[in-house]
Amino acid sequence: MCNNNICAALNLFLSFFFPLQKCHLSTSKSCSKSLEELLTILSRPPAYTVLRVNTLYYDRQEVKQQLQQVLSKQYENRKHSVPSVEEHNELSDTLIIPSQNVDGNDVIPVANEVIVDSLCAVAVLRGADIFAPGVMGAPVAMQVGDTVAVYGDLCGQCRRGYTQVFAGEKMFLGNGNALMSRSQLFVETEKPSGVAIKMTEPIFDCPSLNSVLTDRIFLQNLPSIVAGHVVNPQPGDMVLDMCAAPGGKTTHLATLMQNTGVLVALDKSAGKIKRIQENAAKLKLDMVKSYAYDSTKSCKPHAQLVEGTWNPPYPPGTFDRILLDAPCSGLGQRPQIKNNITLKDLQSYPPYQRKLFATAVELLKPGGVLVYSTCTITIEENEGLVQWALNTFPDMQLAPQIPHLGGSGMSSPDLTLTDTQLKLLQRFNPSIVMTTSSVPKYNMDTIGFFVAKFVKQNNR
Repeated sequence: MCNNNICAALNLFLSFFFPLQKCHLSTSKSCSKSLEELLTILSRPPAYTVLRVNTLYYDRQEVKQQLQQVLSKQYENRKHSVPSVEEHNELSDTLIIPSQNVDGNDVIPVANEVIVDSLCAVAVLRGADIFAPGVMGAPVAMQVGDTVAVYGDLCGQCRRGYTQVFAGEKMFLGNGNALMSRSQLFVETEKPSGVAIKMTEPIFDCPSLNSVLTDRIFLQNLPSIVAGHVVNPQPGDMVLDMCAAPGGKTTHLATLMQNTGVLVALDKSAGKIKRIQENAAKLKLDMVKSYAYDSTKSCKPHAQLVEGTWNPPYPPGTFDRILLDAPCSGLGQRPQIKNNITLKDLQSYPPYQRKLFATAVELLKPGGVLVYSTCTITIEENEGLVQWALNTFPDMQLAPQIPHLGGSGMSSPDLTLTDTQLKLLQRFNPSIVMTTSSVPKYNMDTIGFFVAKFVKQNNR
């Protein structure tokens, strides 16, 4: 892991956003151990692959059996035995595949070295094979069929086409089988595409499911699935997903709505809107109305809805339910092998999140539900936002979440949230996996994530 980058980023957020953990700046052994454990966990993928079933068209039990057959074939040439597909005990649309090796200590690298970029490395840690664009360096003599050791370039220093043993910071990802020669990757004039290396001995045993049963399953982190259930949209509702790309939560909401009603998905990037549309099409969901639009500008007092269209902006009080999965520092994502975030970056998120939240309040009907979520672990972007929201909008009140699979919100000397309010919040904190075993591990060994549910009172 590019420890210097990630440690510096974590130190920044701990000192600026995490008052209870300022002790990391001292020589306290317990605080140093806590930071070390957090760094270790963030550098690893969760020990469970989580999939959401498209229950609008397919039965979970049937999909489970089909997936088990796929895994049986996929693991024919793997070192590990075929993992068992499990049903989540509380989420009726969720399947779990446990990893059989979460330490990676028993995989020995072969001599031939291939270097991939950091984005590709993260994908490999989550079970992907290596596609040609991600390969940065390979031996001169590499041919189809060669067994190679795959390393991730942690700090972006490897030049494309590199031929020597890479001396920069790198992470061993496992061994694989070359499906392309070096000449195909770097010499031939056509830009290469497709799988270049099939991973046969990854250090973390995650199944490769990116192109498997695409109309039936969607790879998604468990807390993200929980957030969709907390929104709990009903058929016929008018629902807004304010920051919708790439569409995992959007398609979940559409499925829960049984593809009936109005579901608007907004994102600033036209390219990201295309991804939402593609994901909806794969899952045969045609109710999603997606627009490239800045959500902070999506509410206008005199805006009018044109019959048959849902183009933004919208008048106040338009939507029954709103999901605000806000842009954030992303410090809960796993695995993290590289992080170049700065203090200025961290400071930029809370004002933008508050601007989005204020717009969401305006767009929400009285009695409506607003769910706020992030994939980060800072207090300022999570509990800090909740405290600001309650102080700024007296008509917005916290509400119980169903399901509530994570822990409670985190307290801080800088917060005035009560214990009752903190218990209404939902925080997935991967650093507690090492010490707690009272709940199913697949509910704990997740990315870092935060969920808050608000209900708009009728007193405005």
